[in-house]
Amino acid sequence: MMGASSRGTQLKQINPLTYLKCTGCGTVSSREFREGDYVFKETEEKCPKCDSTKMIVEDIYVEEKPHQGKSR
Repeated sequence: MMGASSRGTQLKQINPLTYLKCTGCGTVSSREFREGDYVFKETEEKCPKCDSTKMIVEDIYVEEKPHQGKSR
C-alpha cells in the first residue's frame, strides 16, 4: 500500500471562503475562512455597506480553480 507522500502526488492547497450576511441591511460579503467559523455563527465584523457590526456566517465553501496542466 502506498502512502499519501508517494512520488508524483501533489497536494492541493484548499482555501475555503466564508460568506457573511449583515443582519441590518442583508448585504452578503466574503472573506477567507478563519478557524472557528461555522454556519449560523454570529460575528462582530463590520458590514462593508451599512457599518453594522453584526453579521452571520451564511455559507462556507471551497471555490474550485481551473486545473492548469503542464504543456508537453
